[in-house]
Amino acid sequence: GQYDPVWEVDKVLEQLNAEKGLEVGIHVDAASGGFIAPAALGFRLKNVLSISASGHKFGNSCCGTGWVVWRQRKGLSEHVAISVSYLGGSADSYTLNFSRPAQGVYVQFYKFLRLGKSGYAAQVANQLAVADYLRTGLQEIKVNGAPIFTILDAVGMSEQKHCLPVVTAMINPDLGLPFDDIDFQHVVAQGHWYVSGYHMSMHHPLTEETMPLFTDQSPNQAMFRIVVKNNLTMRMAAHLMDEIRAAVKFLQEHGRGFQHRKPKRLPTQRSVPVC
Repeated sequence: GQYDPVWEVDKVLEQLNAEKGLEVGIHVDAASGGFIAPAALGFRLKNVLSISASGHKFGNSCCGTGWVVWRQRKGLSEHVAISVSYLGGSADSYTLNFSRPAQGVYVQFYKFLRLGKSGYAAQVANQLAVADYLRTGLQEIKVNGAPIFTILDAVGMSEQKHCLPVVTAMINPDLGLPFDDIDFQHVVAQGHWYVSGYHMSMHHPLTEETMPLFTDQSPNQAMFRIVVKNNLTMRMAAHLMDEIRAAVKFLQEHGRGFQHRKPKRLPTQRSVPVC
């Protein structure tokens, strides 16, 4: 839920370009933040050359809608845009397969006209209020007198204190509880809510070695996040909090008796038939 400090990168890049005689620019991948904080990510920064956003996220368009805007036409490389001859004319294409469905563009344009700046601003204000409600609710849940959840998003861990409508947290590892965030995800799912959990690790694509994503966290540490879209109302958020409290109670009562993980598959001892 945190914002990359594009404004700080712009300052450093401006100095570097001046010292080295370079013309390095910035592409801002504003997949989600482009609809939440466009002023902080826009072309007001001198070195921002292009901005992309996902319309199907906080833009309220249908899945697969994404777009990119360039400051100037010359910023669009000829190796990215290809000219194709189609239906007796010539058109520029920025996609891998040229032909794409148009419904996402139509839905996005309709939402721009229907909501406008004031509509999107009101929608975002509501999403942020719902996210704050959920964040506060998580902080109030305690086990043995201590908060069970540690907030990891910008509001909880960053100096920004401004955040996307996303609540990110983890079960406090200092409590030594016999369950983790993945267990928590599975129990919440029994109440028909999906709260996505992740381990803070990755698997090396060649060696398959488990590697930590962060220097200050174990690769076995897990976390979860809640993305607050415009259809998550305050009433629904209250129901989600009820399910979260019930999930914590369930996990406390079951302790190590609850296991969601499947046993590791052992290598087969059967001989492989020869074709």
